[in-house]
Amino acid sequence: MDRPDESPEALFQRTLHMDEGLARTLIVGGITTLEELAYVPIGELLGVQGLDESKAQLFRERARAYLLQDAMGNEDSDGTIDA
Repeated sequence: MDRPDESPEALFQRTLHMDEGLARTLIVGGITTLEELAYVPIGELLGVQGLDESKAQLFRERARAYLLQDAMGNEDSDGTIDA
């Protein structure tokens, strides 16, 4: 579940188990929501400096899983997913 006062960087770190540097890289590259990370064309993700295809696929899958679990109300008590 998104927390209203949470920055995109903190959201990526909490929900996707992503390190701070990669979270910042995504934000600088224009990816600021889980929905964008999950559903933008892979080519757009690969255009983000410092993001290779394996990381793009991994975090895209985690974002999709989180969004699905959130929609179904099945997140862990700490707000993360098991990936």
